[in-house]
Amino acid sequence: MLKGKPFRKPDISVTVQEVLENAKSEGRDGFVVDVGANVGMASFAAAAMGFRVVAFEPVFENLQKICEGVYFNRVADLVTVFEAAASDRIGNITIHKLVGRLDNSAVSATGAKMAFKSNEEVAFQVRTVPLDEVIPESERVLLLKIDVQGWEYHVLKGASKLLSRKGSQAPYLIYEEDERLLQASNSSAKEIRDFLQSVGYHECTQHGTDAHCTKKD
Repeated sequence: MLKGKPFRKPDISVTVQEVLENAKSEGRDGFVVDVGANVGMASFAAAAMGFRVVAFEPVFENLQKICEGVYFNRVADLVTVFEAAASDRIGNITIHKLVGRLDNSAVSATGAKMAFKSNEEVAFQVRTVPLDEVIPESERVLLLKIDVQGWEYHVLKGASKLLSRKGSQAPYLIYEEDERLLQASNSSAKEIRDFLQSVGYHECTQHGTDAHCTKKD
């Protein structure tokens, strides 16, 4: 119970564990990559099952909560955290965070304030890094989860090598596909789907505002 109400695990935690249970049942092991980790719900869901996690989160307050969770859950040997925004190039970028709604932080100021127009906005600089620069080609990635408030296309472009892996060697992909947020960052769901087709992802299904994409051997 939480404040008198039944506690329900966040949907992303359930989804992540379902995907990883399936991988485990097939005898597959590897990393989970959590881009836009927020406070670590997906990361800790994976770590609780013994999977190694690489998490990316640019908002300092969220990073603090992740680090606290790593300490209290004793998973420092499983979870690696980058204070960075995954993107398609190395450099720096401005992030817009909303006071009181840090989960809505976005590269686009319009996207950040789309649902909470009255919240105070704070802009800050953070470094950017492509996933292909961080994830070794020798390491298997079972699951790539991306939730970055409209910046998904740039994250995916920066993971071209990872996503081009053959068949089941390519990660199960979960990303937020919110057309309004994507357009606020000058991209679109069609642009993402066309790119994914080009790297071999032909199986995508919609789950609310998330898309799930897989490759077959």
